[in-house]
Amino acid sequence: MTSDPHTVSEPDARQHLLQHEEALYPPIARAARVQGDVVVGLVISEGGQVTSEKVVSGPAMLQQAALDTVKKWRFTPFQVNGVPTQAATTLTIPFHIDKPGEGPTAEQEKAAQAWFPLSDKCRSALKAQNVQDAIDRCKEALDMSYKAGDLDSSDQLGRVESLQQYGRALVVGHRAQEAMEQENMAIQEAKKCLKETDQEFAMPFYWRAIAEANLGQVEGAIADFEISEETHRKAIAHLPEMKEAYSKYLATILKTHAALLDQLGRPADAAKLRAEAALL
Repeated sequence: MTSDPHTVSEPDARQHLLQHEEALYPPIARAARVQGDVVVGLVISEGGQVTSEKVVSGPAMLQQAALDTVKKWRFTPFQVNGVPTQAATTLTIPFHIDKPGEGPTAEQEKAAQAWFPLSDKCRSALKAQNVQDAIDRCKEALDMSYKAGDLDSSDQLGRVESLQQYGRALVVGHRAQEAMEQENMAIQEAKKCLKETDQEFAMPFYWRAIAEANLGQVEGAIADFEISEETHRKAIAHLPEMKEAYSKYLATILKTHAALLDQLGRPADAAKLRAEAALL
């Protein structure tokens, strides 16, 4: 008959930690500025492996990340009277975006929490091609991103997304000049927090290209199409596991660019782009 695990304190358990890694912050929780401590109850085998884990307390959006982390931890064996034994303990897994004293105000926290559902409504309206609703919802999300501030990289990414999506909505609404202004700001924000191997870096250039084409600024449009295309190629090379998703975006951009080249009387160049798109 198996005896109950020997209960140990958190400080004692941490002294026995042999192998551990930091928890990965869930992107959706970071974007929503959900933070706090997750307390996890563990049972540890005689050999130091975690055999069971459960959440005792903590924000729901962070719980699975905490469980996934502690499953991989290893401990030096706990002993009772010199004999290795099972142990039970609780450990606190922290998830904190802000440094002490540098956190957002209560108003910023509230705005950050509100931004994510507003951004989701913006995306849904764009997908449904409901033009005026998209413009309204995307503007609301952008306004909320400004209220939330840009205390960390997740805030900056949210700002890039909101500017890019509002610009996209304005393009669809045939307000090209306003759209280009929004995409200009999105590009400036993107340069603060993204690399040229990030797919997200490409999208403001694509939508600025559409706005430029609508305004007859073809040289600028072609240059921006090329930046967006090259960024997607780099993103695919950097994250091959995302090739299928990124290739769909790249194919769309190549075909749109090709259509502009056709209008400019450059069918051979357009054909090259379509050929690349066909291989994706």
